[in-house]
Amino acid sequence: MIALQHILAVFLFLGVPIWDALETRTLKRSANPRRKILSYRRIVVIEWIAAITAWVALRSQIFFPWPAAYRTDLPKGGTSFVMGFVLAAAFALSLQTFLTRRNRKLKDATLKALSKLAFVLPDSHEERSWFAVVSITAGVCEEILYRGFLPRYLSAGPWHFNIWVALAVSSIVFGLAHGYQGIKGIFGTAILGAVLMIIFFAAGNLWLPIAIHALIDLRVLLLLRTGDLSTARA
Repeated sequence: MIALQHILAVFLFLGVPIWDALETRTLKRSANPRRKILSYRRIVVIEWIAAITAWVALRSQIFFPWPAAYRTDLPKGGTSFVMGFVLAAAFALSLQTFLTRRNRKLKDATLKALSKLAFVLPDSHEERSWFAVVSITAGVCEEILYRGFLPRYLSAGPWHFNIWVALAVSSIVFGLAHGYQGIKGIFGTAILGAVLMIIFFAAGNLWLPIAIHALIDLRVLLLLRTGDLSTARA
């Protein structure tokens, strides 16, 4: 299965950033009102194929840290770290969402910021439905690929990189996969990837990072209502 792991790694290192750049350019230039939905469908299909490929290569191991991870200080925070972080993050995100929906100035500022990504964010009812599918897909598949597979491939796989190097590289690659968000988005997503990696090691499985990732993406549907982006452009 080593050859399959090499192919998947090349896809994550090169294929995804190139695909992201080409898809972003197409979305920004397209006048097709259904082009966004087509992009959502492609994301769902491609990410599930990649995630299934990772599972075929590593089977159930993909959902759990490997021995090298337990020889670091990362898992020592255990349940207390995970629960504390998750509760704090959940409170912060919930408060931001609540205040955004209640405070007109904050809502306008949030809408202005999100409007920069209007080419990829949902606006119609159908787009919002598909975006929900994309969010859940990203939560499951991207955690399998960028937390379950890639750092293991770099550390415990054929390369035997230091665990910290593997963590850093996989987080950067995860950030580059979100190039459509711009430089700040790439940096922020890379930091998020590192945090999710720590949670993965501390929790001892991928299920909590999967849930957090999906909820972060789904939060867009609470911050944006149907037609908000069209109204902002008008």
